[in-house]
Amino acid sequence: MSYTAGFAVIEVTVRGVLPIGEKAENENYFILDTVKSAIVGQVVLPKAVQRSLAVALTVKVPSSAQALAIGTFDDGGNFQIADFLRVETPTVGHPGGAVGPSGR
Repeated sequence: MSYTAGFAVIEVTVRGVLPIGEKAENENYFILDTVKSAIVGQVVLPKAVQRSLAVALTVKVPSSAQALAIGTFDDGGNFQIADFLRVETPTVGHPGGAVGPSGR
């Protein structure tokens, strides 16, 4: 997915362990902003793998995205969360540990 210049993005990480099975085809997984009910990203992964395989993919999404979920759409158009995948957003906060003089 590409964005036009000037459009603020953040990088999120899709992590999980793919299901084990015989299905060799790929599946489109959509990252959904659940607050706005808008698709903000997409990844393509195998439906199943022959042995345990962990994934960690970086995906760019609009910085305005809020509560994110990842999943597929069923035949009726309903979003189905992929319970074996999660979307991790960057945390912005205060650094831990020693941070230097406080200026007092």
